[in-house]
Amino acid sequence: MYLAALFALLLAALVAAAFGPMRLAGLLTVASFLAAVLVYLHHATDPLPLSF
Repeated sequence: MYLAALFALLLAALVAAAFGPMRLAGLLTVASFLAAVLVYLHHATDPLPLSF
């Protein structure tokens, strides 16, 4: 679900870059980058259930 929200945020940034003001496009781009980093950190810090 959160990946769909990230995709929607990136789509909004692209639409704002094409048709909207540049300030809004920049803010949406920064927000989508931060959201992508948070998704990465969520998965990178998840412990792997390994049993040897």
